[in-house]
Amino acid sequence: MRTNMDPLTPTTSTLSPAISHIAETAASLAESLQNRTTQGEDEPVAEDDAAAKKQRQKETVRWVLAAPDRLKELMVRGQKEEAVEAWEEVRKLLDKWQGVQGADEVREQCLK
Repeated sequence: MRTNMDPLTPTTSTLSPAISHIAETAASLAESLQNRTTQGEDEPVAEDDAAAKKQRQKETVRWVLAAPDRLKELMVRGQKEEAVEAWEEVRKLLDKWQGVQGADEVREQCLK
């Protein structure tokens, strides 16, 4: 009977590391899940940051869209330096927004 068990020895010797690997993976997943759950309490803060960022982006777009009228008003008042400074800020944003629908139209209106 002992001779029949010897062929099983190679199988049982590879089974132990596999079980250890499974146990380590399970422990790692449990820890990851626990960390994710505790971070879930902080997610509203991240959502607030995302909402604030989106709001700032919208305000920037509105500011750029209002630029042609603002620049015209500055020129009418004789505030050429302020108009040039404002145009430089708008131009930088429009350069970044190349290819965005409407950016070229705003640029043309500002240059008039």
